[in-house]
Amino acid sequence: MNENREANGKTASTSEPESLEKCNEKEDDSCLPNLDSSPLSDGGEENKANSFIRGIKTTLSFRRGRSESMKMKPTKGPAFTRSRNRFSLREETDKSTGEKAFDRASKRFSLPKFSLPKFRDGNHAGRANSSVPEESEESGKGQDCVKKEPLSVMQINELIEKRQLLEAFENIKDLEMELLAERESKKHEDNSQEFTVRAKDVDLLYASVSKKIQDTVEETLTLPKVDAKALTSLVSLIEEEGEAHAEAAKVAASSQPLSRLGSARNWRELWKESVQESVKKRVLKVPIPLKEGNSAWLSIHLGYFKTVIKEDLLTIKLWVQKCYPSDYNVFDTYLTAFHRALSLHLQNILKDDSLKYHQHHAVLKWVTNVYRSDDFLGHPDLKPEIKMEDLPDLLTPEVLEKLKNDYIHSVKLQIKNCLDNILNLETKEKWNSEEQPESVPDQCCSSLSLDIQTIIGEYTKVSGNICKNLEMEVLKISLQEVKEFILRFGNAFLECSKVKDRPRFVPLMVAYINNFHDLKMGLQTNFNANCKDLEILNGLILRYKKCFFNQLKLETQPMFKKIRSRAWVLSSESPESFIKKILLVIEDFSKHLIHLKEPFHKDFLNEAHRFVIKAYITQILKPGSRMRKTKRREVSKIMDKEAATIDQAMTVLGSSSEWLSLAIPYIAKILGEKKKHVIKDHIKDLCRDYPDIGKEHIIAILALRGLRRSKREFTADHMDKPSESNSDKRLFAEIELPNTIQC
Repeated sequence: MNENREANGKTASTSEPESLEKCNEKEDDSCLPNLDSSPLSDGGEENKANSFIRGIKTTLSFRRGRSESMKMKPTKGPAFTRSRNRFSLREETDKSTGEKAFDRASKRFSLPKFSLPKFRDGNHAGRANSSVPEESEESGKGQDCVKKEPLSVMQINELIEKRQLLEAFENIKDLEMELLAERESKKHEDNSQEFTVRAKDVDLLYASVSKKIQDTVEETLTLPKVDAKALTSLVSLIEEEGEAHAEAAKVAASSQPLSRLGSARNWRELWKESVQESVKKRVLKVPIPLKEGNSAWLSIHLGYFKTVIKEDLLTIKLWVQKCYPSDYNVFDTYLTAFHRALSLHLQNILKDDSLKYHQHHAVLKWVTNVYRSDDFLGHPDLKPEIKMEDLPDLLTPEVLEKLKNDYIHSVKLQIKNCLDNILNLETKEKWNSEEQPESVPDQCCSSLSLDIQTIIGEYTKVSGNICKNLEMEVLKISLQEVKEFILRFGNAFLECSKVKDRPRFVPLMVAYINNFHDLKMGLQTNFNANCKDLEILNGLILRYKKCFFNQLKLETQPMFKKIRSRAWVLSSESPESFIKKILLVIEDFSKHLIHLKEPFHKDFLNEAHRFVIKAYITQILKPGSRMRKTKRREVSKIMDKEAATIDQAMTVLGSSSEWLSLAIPYIAKILGEKKKHVIKDHIKDLCRDYPDIGKEHIIAILALRGLRRSKREFTADHMDKPSESNSDKRLFAEIELPNTIQC
């Protein structure tokens, strides 16, 4: 065998090149060595030339080695082996044009022809397989360039598994060219099954390489250190594939293996898709904390994103993009992929209807403030690669608007829950508690206003940190919730006061009125609330005031009914007089009013003063039995004395309604007047100081005096009543008299 190699080497160096040309033009297999022939003899120039041609032709033969038949049968010629299952590329010549099938395939699919590497003397030999080490010049002198048999499908697949992708691609490309040449020569028209199987093998090999490309891209950010060598090799592989299928890339590829033979594999586009897919997987792998009992789970999850993505982008900028040509735009490709993957991930999260305030706030804050901040994409280390003005919004306008609406709705529910918790706490600790407060100030103190303003301030501030428009919307719905809460709170307290004792009601009422006043002032000052939105607070204070005097009326009504009775007359001089008992009850009721803030303090005390005068006059003017002259004068004296007692007691409490002090004395004067013609002057004075007095009231007073009905009517009709000028000084207008008096 060694002798044959030396002979062949000598022949290759001396033989005429025209013999290879002539051999290639033949259509039969005469140039191929016979597997059954005997070894070449050393004698004869013809045998030597044929031996060289057979050697060259053997190097151009690419046989398809099936995995199940890898046995090689040695020839009886030179030291070349041949696989029975591997196909050989034959130089078929078109009889009409004289063009070789191999050349036509190369032109049609823009695949490079097999080129023979140059020897030192300028001659060519077949392409050497990269798996065979090159011989040194010294060892190659005088010898033939010996090549191993082209790799089988199984061997190529082993190269792919070992990530020797460039070498694998060269062998796949050679197999592909051989199949294209055979298809061009219509070699397999009668039996296409073998051709189909081999075409599928080529397609599967390309698919395996594609899978390794995807794996390499996916591992770029997952490995502890960037594998620059693998990425550089990947770029070379993509470029070689692009050059090999440059013309075929203009034609749309088919999904069928036979149709895909010779078509462009578009590995440059596959690289982009792999980047997007690898980034998507990386985004999905970011850990999600446990949701149960953890309202901040989404905020923590987004915090992980900031750390992972920023580190990945820094790695891409510093290490990965160095391995690619500039036209790959590596950083922008990865940034776009991260942006799209994040957007899709957030949209999928927002589809969850179970999200509440904390989750909506976390996403909204992250999208509007964190994502483009100097601590994330705007970090100095990522500049100038990232241009914020070129980066689209992370969420579409529709999704962002829905997120804001969901956030506002969740804030509304959150505020409502907080306010309801306040109501439940007040009910449990104060309204339904059996323990009495230690002191009066403790009873009259409440943090209701501060709690409500703190809640509103917290949510508006947090929303304002996101955007001002959101702050205004949150403030609007907060004020609306406060209005509804005040109604609920007021109704609940009034219902509770119906079944609870008075001593607990009054101090709590004082505390709540003070809080409502503070709340009104605070909302106007701190939150620029509209006064119309706060009218409900004034209405609630009026309801509490009415409830207070209703309870006062219930306590004093039995004693007021005793006025004009014999017991009342008899007890007028004693310390246990009915009016003194009434004033004690009023004083007990009013002792908590001292803690009321102005203007409610004076308002309540003045109203208490008016309440006493009004109740007293109402009872005096009620119809009863006729009084003799002596009794009228006695009653008149008692009324004067009790009027002074009332005025003194209410002044001590703090009433400033001096105008009320003359009402009872006027009636007492009319009742005890001896001269009838002077009665008319007293009535004039009464009408002057109390312009709201009505005809029925004058008739009732004159009836008490004992005048006849006709005289009462005449006097009432001819009284000149001034018009009411001060609506605050209303007394008689609120005194209702029985119809029997009015008739």
